[in-house]
Amino acid sequence: MNRALLTLLATGLGLIPALAAAETLPLPLSGPAYTAANQAYSAYERKDYDLAIAKAREALRLRADVTRLHTLIAMAERDKKLRDQPRVARSSRAAPAAPGFVAASQAYKAYDQEQFVLAAQAARKAIAQAPRRREYRLLLIDALQRQHLLVEADQAVGDALGVFAHDDALLMRRKDIRRQLAAPLAVQGYRALQQGNRTLALEKARKAVAWAPEIAANQQLLDSALLDANDSEAPILECQESAFGLTCATRPVNTDKQAPISDLQLAYDSVRSGDDETAHAAFRRADTTEPLKPAAAQDAAYNAMRVHEDDEAVAYFKRVIDGQKTAETPMSAQQLFDTRRTVGDVSRRMGLTSTTSYRGNSSSGLSAAPSTGSSGSQSNDLLQNSTELSWRPLGYRNARFVELYGRVTDTLWSKNSDSDTGADALQGALGVRIKPFSSVNIMAAFERTFPLGSSNVEGDWLARLGYGSSIGTDLRVDAPSWWTSQLYAEVGRYINDSRNYFNSEWQVGRSYAIGGTGSRWVTFPHVVAAFDYDSKMKSGADGDFSSGNAGGIGVGNNIRYWFREDAYNAPRSYVDFSLQYRARVFGEERAKGVFARLTYSY
Repeated sequence: MNRALLTLLATGLGLIPALAAAETLPLPLSGPAYTAANQAYSAYERKDYDLAIAKAREALRLRADVTRLHTLIAMAERDKKLRDQPRVARSSRAAPAAPGFVAASQAYKAYDQEQFVLAAQAARKAIAQAPRRREYRLLLIDALQRQHLLVEADQAVGDALGVFAHDDALLMRRKDIRRQLAAPLAVQGYRALQQGNRTLALEKARKAVAWAPEIAANQQLLDSALLDANDSEAPILECQESAFGLTCATRPVNTDKQAPISDLQLAYDSVRSGDDETAHAAFRRADTTEPLKPAAAQDAAYNAMRVHEDDEAVAYFKRVIDGQKTAETPMSAQQLFDTRRTVGDVSRRMGLTSTTSYRGNSSSGLSAAPSTGSSGSQSNDLLQNSTELSWRPLGYRNARFVELYGRVTDTLWSKNSDSDTGADALQGALGVRIKPFSSVNIMAAFERTFPLGSSNVEGDWLARLGYGSSIGTDLRVDAPSWWTSQLYAEVGRYINDSRNYFNSEWQVGRSYAIGGTGSRWVTFPHVVAAFDYDSKMKSGADGDFSSGNAGGIGVGNNIRYWFREDAYNAPRSYVDFSLQYRARVFGEERAKGVFARLTYSY
């Protein structure tokens, strides 16, 4: 081989990792999203349409990418309307499910359980019953790809294009599948070329080009194989993907390099291969050449978030919001609200939270801990306030942020006359907390507590770890009511005092927009379960044993008012009042009684 060919070969081999990257397929549902979606499908099958709609929307809140749930919502709303019509109500027969829907439900459940063979079988059945349901065909394609049956998946795409000609999503899917088919052929071709097996290299190169002619490395491989075969006059096959299939032509071996793919296409290819940095640069170049349309601008915004370019992400999102005024297919009201919510989350640098609680700590996330000045009494009949100011010096970082904070805590009133209150109980804290994961709400914190003024509180070092999970706690603008659940748990240790504590609270119920859909006032009646432990309250002296544990269940209600919003930001602040009554289940008497919280979050 001559030097030029070796250089070309090295270039081609350098591109192989990008070719071999598997396409990112829709992830099977898991965790709370899977549970909610499964409950939605089950509710639909037993004709509980209200619950089906609510559960599907909750699953969408957790996994907005699972677009099939929109179909379930539409079907449930349709069947609910048919059921509620007077002439249908007089009939003992309920509205039948849409053709193919039952089979598709089985296919989706199998897919989420990673039973892809069963998912493909059920999807084929759904397609046979409803051949013009595009999402059923996409499900079949996904299930086949998960089994690495790429040729069958390509055939399924071809069948779908026979019904939905010129469909961009299907054309893009076919391109991705064919690139996956071409990648191992290109690898084999380059290896054969390196080993001097010209015949095999040429065979693999031609097949790779036939599957993915738009990949420059495939064309370079074919060029190299022809040159290595000393066939300088041989024409090179060039093909272009179109709605009509592969359109192929030939060109001489001495033609200049192919025109590069567009920056926008490179951006999407890079996103699929997990190379966010390259995608970010490509989105920027594409936007400079021609301003991105709203859908592409939104993709560019999420990409900018992943590479920690918060200001750029916000700018893209604002353009998406502005573009809704003239968009051919504008976002739904809730999608627009969620985009505005993201703007608020990404752009926030400072935060202020003030919580006044009667019996019990805040469940809002590493914002209140048992005071170092609390007495060892088993009573928790205290009225306390905790006010905190926080700052994110590095920005949002795709929900993996660092916060510096300062907090002032005081006991305003105590039923126990031996407990310090007012100036005697005033304490401050300075600390840092970290949220290390984008998709999991775990936070770790380390802080120094200290007395303020003439306080009797002793300073200490406090290490804390908290976890939170919620469904439906944000404002909704597309429904008058929705299911809501929130769980919070925190463990901490005061190092000097050798004191350990654990707080947890779980609430589940239904939120109602006071005044109807779109209202900023929300009420949340719920049931509550709570458990806490404090080693300072554990004792066994003089026969007065105390475990330090307290667990209770009860009922309560929250009333929240959201405010401080504008055209680009969803409401960023709220005032929330919570009132609960709990019965003791186990442990100390402090588990029962009335619990109240007033929270202001700015």
